[in-house]
Amino acid sequence: MLRHLRSSPRWLAWLLLGAGVAGLLLPWLLAPIIGDERYHYVAAPTRMDGSLLNVFMWTINDIGPRMAHGRIAPVGVFAQQVGYLLGMQLAFATGIPLALAHGIIKAVLLLSIVASFALLLGVVRRRDGERLDRGLRRRTLLVFTALLVLGVTATSPVRNGWTAYIVLCIGGVALLLVAGAVSAWALRLSTRTGAPGRLGTALVLFVLGATIMLSYEMHWAAVPFAIVLLAFTDTSAWKHRIILIVSISAGWLTAFVWTRLLLANASGVNYSGTRLDLGGPVLRTATLQVLNAIPGSGVRNATRTVGEGLPVPAPFQGAGWLWGLLTALGFALLLARPRTRTTEPTAPDRVTLMVLGAGLIASAGAVALVTSVSAQSHDIVSSFGDTYRGTAWIWACLAGAGATALVGITGGRRTTGLVIVTPVALAAILVGVLVWPTTVSAIQTIRAVDQYALWETAQAQLVSGASEPMAEARRCELAAQARTWAKGAYFGKFLPFHEEAFARQWQRPWCPSDVAGTR
Repeated sequence: MLRHLRSSPRWLAWLLLGAGVAGLLLPWLLAPIIGDERYHYVAAPTRMDGSLLNVFMWTINDIGPRMAHGRIAPVGVFAQQVGYLLGMQLAFATGIPLALAHGIIKAVLLLSIVASFALLLGVVRRRDGERLDRGLRRRTLLVFTALLVLGVTATSPVRNGWTAYIVLCIGGVALLLVAGAVSAWALRLSTRTGAPGRLGTALVLFVLGATIMLSYEMHWAAVPFAIVLLAFTDTSAWKHRIILIVSISAGWLTAFVWTRLLLANASGVNYSGTRLDLGGPVLRTATLQVLNAIPGSGVRNATRTVGEGLPVPAPFQGAGWLWGLLTALGFALLLARPRTRTTEPTAPDRVTLMVLGAGLIASAGAVALVTSVSAQSHDIVSSFGDTYRGTAWIWACLAGAGATALVGITGGRRTTGLVIVTPVALAAILVGVLVWPTTVSAIQTIRAVDQYALWETAQAQLVSGASEPMAEARRCELAAQARTWAKGAYFGKFLPFHEEAFARQWQRPWCPSDVAGTR
């Protein structure tokens, strides 16, 4: 059996793995747009006048209003608005549902994490100054990617970093890994250049630290990860390490002090998401956030909150078991092949993998703490299975640490990879059998809510721009519905945003009868 596995064509392994991964991710990719992002997508074309060139100035002008929420994060806001505008333009250009455009952006962000991890593995140096063994890099990347995919969850679609504020929550993981790669590159370069080069690398890390601070609070956890790499990788002298550690820390601290001074002078700051509650259950919330990032933690909640008239999810329900099995088979086929024996000593590779894993664990812990100090987090994350914005980051870090540990165990020995294949393959099957059905159920439940049905119908009308009398009547009906439930300031933006975006894109009013004065 093992001999047949080893001799199977490589394309078959990739085909099985690709099909399995696509099937496991499909419910998440097609999940509805959640929370404020429903507004931001629709508002983006009008805000930016349809051009990416206008995003920068809009972001600058947005700093003042955003200070009322106790936050100055122009880097993160800029990245978000670019994503919203591109997503809306993609939907308009192709006619695909906006939720699908949102799903495509999710897929791109997930791929950016994988690419960033590959970059990090290629840049980081061992303590003897050499790169990680090429075979180990490939194997670590494959294991990381498999574990990362298995942790993507939408069993709690509303308060979840995998489904809400995706540019910040998923894209932030890519920022973490790129920050680590840039730090490793700067450390390597500082030992091979003169004083001007060392000054340049110090400035790069200073700017990097400031950029991380001005991005989003959760992204601050990229700094301790970078510091771990600066301290324990490569062959650089400690004076070079300390200079770079001080540089990235000083960049972060300078931006932090500057923004705190601005916020201290701002009036009307009142937002539970940024209001500190250090006397609350911070450690309990942080612990729950780590546990709730593990695949399957939300199964019980999803089962208890099934929508009226919908079937209760059960193991083996739907095709999830098949996708999990295909993922496990494809992964096993790829790792069952004889490995090329490495010519490098395995000890330095293992030490470097341990450092990477330790840095990722430190970053996961930092995110859990940073996102557990607000009053809002204590209300949202109160029991097992409650996800929050740090869920994606925490799981990605745990997946990276798990990959480095599993690959480090096998070292450079010629092995079938059973130590690696067994836990990952079993996890894939369990996710397909148990988690996938509850993910589908949770998404069906939220789509059955009147509010979400109204949003998705309005999004479809906006993208299609249909001019038939039936379509116009439907939009007028949606406008009337919106006025009945959109009494508050938050929901009150629903109709104006859709009206403005529709008029801009199609040069016609959302509801002609409103314009005629029959409102």
